[in-house]
Amino acid sequence: MSTLNDIKYYASQSKITTALVVINILCFFAFRLLDSRGFSPLNENRFLIDWGADIAELTFSGQYWRMFTNLFMHVSFTHLAMNMLALWSTGPILEKRIPAMAFLGIYLFSGLVGSLSSDIATINHNVISCGASGAILGIITALLAYCLVFKTNIQEMPVKAMLVSLVLTAGLGLLPSIDNMAHIGGACAGFVLGGLISLCLKTFKYPSKLSWLIISLVFIVTALGIYAQYMRYALPSGYYVYY
Repeated sequence: MSTLNDIKYYASQSKITTALVVINILCFFAFRLLDSRGFSPLNENRFLIDWGADIAELTFSGQYWRMFTNLFMHVSFTHLAMNMLALWSTGPILEKRIPAMAFLGIYLFSGLVGSLSSDIATINHNVISCGASGAILGIITALLAYCLVFKTNIQEMPVKAMLVSLVLTAGLGLLPSIDNMAHIGGACAGFVLGGLISLCLKTFKYPSKLSWLIISLVFIVTALGIYAQYMRYALPSGYYVYY
C-alpha cells in the first residue's frame, strides 16, 4: 500500500512527467492492439514506419511530424520500460524546479534535435529510428545545467537519479542498433535550453514568460532551418531499425 501511495504522491507532484510516461505506455500497447504487425518480426519495419517512426528520407521529403511522433514509439517492451524508468528517475526532480511548460518544452525540443541529429547522420542509409531516449537525455542534461547555474553543491545534486537515467539511456549506446546520434543531439539540446531557462529563473523577475519566448524562438529557428536545408528525398527500399 505504501508503494502505491508513493506512486500517487510522485504522480501528483510531477504531472508532466507522469503524463509523458502514461502516453508512451498507452501508445506502445494501443498501436499493437490496433495493428497486429507490431507483434510480427517480419512486418515490424513497415509497422514502425506506418505508425510514425523516424526515417530521414521520409522526414526530409516533408513528413516532418515524424521527428516528434517517433518519440512516442518503442521497438519492444524492454525498450519502453528502460526509457520510462529513466524518465521517472530524473523527470520529477527537474519538473519541480522549473515551470511545467518549460519542462515539457525541454523534453520535446531535445527529442526534436535528437531526431534531427539522427536523420542527418543516417540519411540515405535507410535507417528507422524511434524512442524517447534523446528527449530523456535532454532532461538529464537540463537538470545538470540547472545545478551548474544555481551552483548546487555536489552533495545536494541528485547524483543517483542522474546515474540511473544515464545508464538506462546513454549507457545502452554501447550496444548495437542504438541511435547514439539521437542521444548526443538530445543531450546537447537539453543542456543548452535547460541552461538558458535556468538563467532566466535566476536573473529575471518574470522568468516563466521569458522561458516561453526562448523555447518558442528556438523551435521556430530549428523548424525553419530544417525546412530550408532539406527538401526532397526518395522513398527508401530497405530499412534498418535504430532505437
